[in-house]
Amino acid sequence: MSDTIRVGILGGGWPGLMHARGYQEAGGYQLLAVADLIPARRQKLMAEAQLQREYAQAQELIDDPGIDAISICLPNDLHMDTALAALRAGKHVLCETPPALSAAQAARMAKAAQKAGKVLLYGFQRRFGPHAQAAYQALAKGFVGTAYHARSAWTRTRAIPQGTGWFSQKEKSGGGALMDLGMHMLDLAWYLLGQPRPLSVYAAIQRRLGGAASEVEDFGSALLRFEEDKSLELSASWALNQPPGQNGAVCRVHGTEGSVDVYTPEGAVLYRHFTSDTDCKRHPLKPPKLVNHAALMRHFRQCILGKCPPLIGPEQGATLMRMMDGIYRSAHSGKSVTL
Repeated sequence: MSDTIRVGILGGGWPGLMHARGYQEAGGYQLLAVADLIPARRQKLMAEAQLQREYAQAQELIDDPGIDAISICLPNDLHMDTALAALRAGKHVLCETPPALSAAQAARMAKAAQKAGKVLLYGFQRRFGPHAQAAYQALAKGFVGTAYHARSAWTRTRAIPQGTGWFSQKEKSGGGALMDLGMHMLDLAWYLLGQPRPLSVYAAIQRRLGGAASEVEDFGSALLRFEEDKSLELSASWALNQPPGQNGAVCRVHGTEGSVDVYTPEGAVLYRHFTSDTDCKRHPLKPPKLVNHAALMRHFRQCILGKCPPLIGPEQGATLMRMMDGIYRSAHSGKSVTL
């Protein structure tokens, strides 16, 4: 394979559009085709990304011999089957989040990637955001000492998905706010903590504001324990009555020598040299130049070319799904669950 990687996109909606823009900005790719059931969505993506081919069915794109890699930007319940088909066809796969509907499905995807000898990367874009990348560098350099606890939340005041009926159907979505938003914040905080092995979780979910037809939670929270005496508080909501300023994402990592606040109006900020009266030194952190989807796609390319292993690949995806499975088991049982 040449250094130019030929890409097809499964799903012409907003995620597919973001993937296309990321590939274009990252460079080293040739965008060739899109598959989507809706002609208008195919044509919109074709026009913006200057694609050459369109397909109505995913399998048609998967079978295209001119494509090296595929972005899966489809509803949650289609992730596993399309990823398995793409890997069997010898394609590298970048799959949107969540990895699958369950840990068992994610494990099947991991096994298929290993058997095919192809890259399977999950699109956890928050890892590649400017603030998260700056925070990670500060943590990796030991500026907070040993990181041992994180608080991570994405609480929307009113943002229940509309017009996409599958979001509220558990069989198709796998879950509600925790699966949709909480999965990203769980991954980010776990990553910043150093990806320790999960031990147990205690969780609670609520269905209060999502309407009678919804089968999934509109709010959820969890406390996870890891090896090395590390812990993580997680919260996510589609709908929550809260002060207006609380709408949005929070991720704070606490260590023995300091802390990092990932999301502030100034970007990521490092706090060090605490005094007995709680005063400290405050250091805004400079982000890298390549961020968001462009950084994700650059990493995907480096993985395909054999320059590095996937940052959030089959093993990490399966572990995240194991944590999410445990969160839902704990919430339904009312008890702590061993992971």
